[in-house]
Amino acid sequence: MPLIRDIAPADYPVVEDLLYVTDLEVVGSYDPGGLDVVVAELQGRLVGVAEFELHLDFGHAEGREAHPGEQTFIYTVAVAPTDRRGGVGRALLAEVARRAQEAGDTFLALVPQDGDEEAGRQAFFQACGLTLYGPAGPGAAWGCPVSEVLALRGTADAAGE
Repeated sequence: MPLIRDIAPADYPVVEDLLYVTDLEVVGSYDPGGLDVVVAELQGRLVGVAEFELHLDFGHAEGREAHPGEQTFIYTVAVAPTDRRGGVGRALLAEVARRAQEAGDTFLALVPQDGDEEAGRQAFFQACGLTLYGPAGPGAAWGCPVSEVLALRGTADAAGE
């Protein structure tokens, strides 16, 4: 099971490399700005990152009528290719959901990044309980109640995943 923790400045170069190898472009040196960021470690190696923002009202201004309003918006979930399918991505997403719930947000939302790995990203988010809402196409929004991600994480923990 990975250790999930807040990002530290010493992690920035490793996160920059991780985003590059996962087909997520970084312009210039990595700097999380005002985003909340958690990282995943396995045996002392940083192998995953999730960037998110609590209390964001994403959706209504873009015409996504099905959107529930203020929620936690996930910008990035990235896991090193060599460490995928081991629960790192799910652990990152569960930590984001836990923090969202703690902050009083009840919904997670994201727009999967496009690129060569877009289909894999969508399959991952779907397996974690998120679904497409609103119109399909480029920039389509995905989301689900926080409780669904936490329930799936609890089921995975009970199964030993």
